[in-house]
Amino acid sequence: MALASLFSREGHRVTSVLVFLFLASLLSTKSGYSYVLGVLSLYSLWQLKGPHISFKRSEVWVMVWMGLFVLVGGIAAAWHGDPADAYEVPAKFALGIVLIQCCMKQPPQPAALWSGLVVGAISGLVLAYWKMVQSGEFKAYGYTGAIQFGNLALTMGVILIIGLCWALCQRCAHRRLWIVALAAGATCGLLGSYFSGTRGGWVAIPVFLMLFLVAFLRRGNLMSCLLVFAAIVASGAAVTLYSPLVQERIQEVSQDLAEYQNEGAASSGSLGARFAIWHTSLELLKEKPILGWGEVHFRKELRERAEAGLLGRVPASLANTHNTFLEVWVRYGGLALLALTGMIVSSAWHFLRYLRHPDTIVRSYALAGVCLILGYVVYSQSQVMLIRNNTLMFFLLMLAVLMGLLSQRCLLLEQR
Repeated sequence: MALASLFSREGHRVTSVLVFLFLASLLSTKSGYSYVLGVLSLYSLWQLKGPHISFKRSEVWVMVWMGLFVLVGGIAAAWHGDPADAYEVPAKFALGIVLIQCCMKQPPQPAALWSGLVVGAISGLVLAYWKMVQSGEFKAYGYTGAIQFGNLALTMGVILIIGLCWALCQRCAHRRLWIVALAAGATCGLLGSYFSGTRGGWVAIPVFLMLFLVAFLRRGNLMSCLLVFAAIVASGAAVTLYSPLVQERIQEVSQDLAEYQNEGAASSGSLGARFAIWHTSLELLKEKPILGWGEVHFRKELRERAEAGLLGRVPASLANTHNTFLEVWVRYGGLALLALTGMIVSSAWHFLRYLRHPDTIVRSYALAGVCLILGYVVYSQSQVMLIRNNTLMFFLLMLAVLMGLLSQRCLLLEQR
């Protein structure tokens, strides 16, 4: 039976190879994933000339909101007179529309998705460990920042757990091999997040647990689900209480909060500097809520405030606002923020509609999609996840792949 397994090899070969290579190289190469994405982008553009397919209304709305963000973001960058790199984010969202259409027309093999995530999570942890040994610093970051590395690793690990849950409960070809591979990949993803010390990612874990309960909890498995949930909570509590790394990160939170209360806008700690630039950004946005400031003018205002003693040197020199939504608002204005919010809500709703679907494969893709989106919403409170190249392109490609696989599975069920 076609596509009877979550790990089926039914799918388009070219898309499958490129999706696998992107995921496998994302955490373990400095720029290899970018070259793969470049090839996939050209292939996706070439596929636009092929026959058109019909989209569901929820799928159309995701692309409409993306298109609005591209339009508004491009106009805002031109209005502010920003340099060419200001158009990079809107251009990538335009590419996201193309990727969605490509994956809807020619979805990759499900096996390529899962194996790519497995190789990506394992190779990322291996690289991180090697760099920790080389540098003597007990912090996982690979070739990117620790926050991006940790959040990407955590997302990979959570999605692999979804595949593992399916494999443990279903019969499929090479079941034992998939269980071992998925378990290894999920473990490496979670360890990558742990060793990165990314507190902003850890905040999303309760959200993931609630989504798993919504997707899997039934009257017949109530007791087993509650036991698993209790075991996970107990394990998390044990790690929190007895892990030196976690305890150190928690103590830093207390220290940073105390510093911010004393120093205010002059704070130099990790959280204090974030709070300072968030407060300053919101104050500036009161003057230009619709069009925003643009990157150049925003940086100029931060420097002037620092020189006037209204803002500390550390928060004024941060590379960004460390909040996706504030960053978009400042750079591209309130209309762009509205379009971004519309894209997030519409894509989350698209997957949420299938979260209790009777077909376990549909439910798995839907859960993976919701975890991806809501995870990014949480991560984005403390990092510009939809601005950075690797985190943004992972989000857009995974969104396209999961939408394509979900659509393919639903079409197959309708044809039965």
